[in-house]
Amino acid sequence: MTPPGTGPLSPDYSGLDPERMDAFITTFKTGGDRVGEAAGALRRLLEQARLPAAELQPLAATLLWLDTKLPELRRRAQTARAANALTPWRTGLLPFDESKLMSQSEARKKGAELADRFRDARSRFGTFGERPNDAELGALIAELDAHRDDPDFTAAFFARLGVEGTLNIAGKLRQGMRDPEKAIDVVSRAFGTAIRGGDVVTRAGREDSAVFTGTDVPGFARLKDELTREPPEPGHRALGWLLRAGDFPSEWLAKVVKAHALTPEAGLQGKEMEGYLDALGNNPAAARLALGAVRKDGVPLAELLRDLFRRTRTSVSAGPEAADAFGRMLAAAAGAYDEKDGAHSPESAKFAFDLMRALPGLANPTPEERRRGIWPVEIDDSTRKHLAEIAGAYATEVTEGANLGDSNRTQGSAFGPVKTVVPGLKPAFRLSPEETYAFMKLFANSPATVAPFEEGMGRLTDRLMAAAAEADGKGSIDHLERAMRALGYTAGMQFAAERAVQGSLDKKDEEFREQRAAKLGFFTNMAGISVPLQGQPLWILVSTIAGSAINGLDKVDKTRLDLLDDKTRLAALVRGRWLIDTLMAHGFKPEVSAADERFNVPPIVDENGRLLPFEKIAQSKEALRNLNNWLIANGSGLTDETRVGEATERLDVAFRGARDKSMLAAADFD
Repeated sequence: MTPPGTGPLSPDYSGLDPERMDAFITTFKTGGDRVGEAAGALRRLLEQARLPAAELQPLAATLLWLDTKLPELRRRAQTARAANALTPWRTGLLPFDESKLMSQSEARKKGAELADRFRDARSRFGTFGERPNDAELGALIAELDAHRDDPDFTAAFFARLGVEGTLNIAGKLRQGMRDPEKAIDVVSRAFGTAIRGGDVVTRAGREDSAVFTGTDVPGFARLKDELTREPPEPGHRALGWLLRAGDFPSEWLAKVVKAHALTPEAGLQGKEMEGYLDALGNNPAAARLALGAVRKDGVPLAELLRDLFRRTRTSVSAGPEAADAFGRMLAAAAGAYDEKDGAHSPESAKFAFDLMRALPGLANPTPEERRRGIWPVEIDDSTRKHLAEIAGAYATEVTEGANLGDSNRTQGSAFGPVKTVVPGLKPAFRLSPEETYAFMKLFANSPATVAPFEEGMGRLTDRLMAAAAEADGKGSIDHLERAMRALGYTAGMQFAAERAVQGSLDKKDEEFREQRAAKLGFFTNMAGISVPLQGQPLWILVSTIAGSAINGLDKVDKTRLDLLDDKTRLAALVRGRWLIDTLMAHGFKPEVSAADERFNVPPIVDENGRLLPFEKIAQSKEALRNLNNWLIANGSGLTDETRVGEATERLDVAFRGARDKSMLAAADFD
């Protein structure tokens, strides 16, 4: 929410819409060109007729005025974009402080002067490890920060420093400042503004509408181009730090990172890799381009991944940051951050397909590979959680791959559209059940690493059930049953993967259930506060490995109530409640109201006639019995699947049957 008195409706608000400014500039530029052409033609006609051309002077003055104003307008558009570069989802009117905008000549002059002062500033350790130059360097960086969104100021700053001076910035700040990392991020953002400064912005795919929004600061183009060239010795250790936080053009960034960090010859290790990989993690398009370029050079994906795993793994001398950045880069390239599940671009989907098939082989080489000296890669937990992000972003394809109930189950993996029996599921590729399970095991080692996958599955569950209910209408649950079976297969495969990785002993099973129950206790909130059932909470309650569902609660006794303290059983109840809510939201109407006096001592509905949350009903054995009797009154245990009680039971049975079948099949895969 925008605080009162602020935002576009505030009288003090200053903003600019770059898209409309581009159109405004194009209109002025096109009109000026036409006026210039017409004035030139008139001048030639007057000269041929030997008539004075003095009357054309106002036109010349107008064109001169345009020549001075167009660069100023371009600078405004570029500055507004730069100021909001790290929030690309913001469109339309963007915050823009007109008072801070200098003229182009003044910005270039002050940027160059700042570079001179930075070059002359000292940077050294004190006798006892203090940083005597911290304040001076901090003031210089603060000045750069104030103008980090100005393309002319920043380009002039880096152009004056030159390639060598620019690459030495991070080292100088680390040596002379107490907290250099924030300062390096400021420099990186300013560098991004300068690099983007020369881009041509094209709207609506029309080259004739391109607007040159950048800068031509002398010397900067050479610096920019030099950094993209294949270096004589790949792996410049300082450049990565200048790339890690800024917003850079995708093609330029991909070339730079490929040249300096991704090739096997680069030789960077641990922390030296962080900046480069962070930059690609921030820019999914660049990540896809850079990794694709290395593969086009003939480097197999498995070989590239093995090399990067080796160079980013956590060690005594390097923390988990590089491994985290590596995983984030993979997720970015796969479209986990900039695209939606079920609607991935072909480039992202193809990379994700190849990655999901290649990674398990790296972690589990064949006996033949071991004989050749190829040993398992060590996957850091900091990387694993990003593999779960990929799985969550491709929950559609994972669910299709885990489905042991369709005609694809015996076929191998293949890239391309998949014919599926599950409504609402549109996979971009097909993974075999074996390869789906193998990929799941890579991130199944702890609740923390598997959480992003559960979040994606929760979103898919909600979407699939809505699509299935719409396909069924009000007289059938055929599509709903297919959706529940598909989700059951995925849930069983996930549980089997977690059990296989974490240990198959009864004790491990018990610990696993306790972990799931602890999560569920938080999500269902025993204090009675309603928690929205979406994302990870929804998937946990749907996929939990609890025993019986609602229909088995017709014999409630003291022992059974004690067992309800186990949140895992509570999950089964909530799943049943979720099914009821889903059915009723899509047209199923109970013939007998839950507010009927037969089920009213104690009541199972609130004052508005809505079913109480299960965490409230579960506190009383009489309430549980009333709930179950209400379901029986609405068809549970009979044969009419169009009644809400029997439909709920059948869907839960379909889910649990598929889940159990998947768990058994996974044991054969192992």
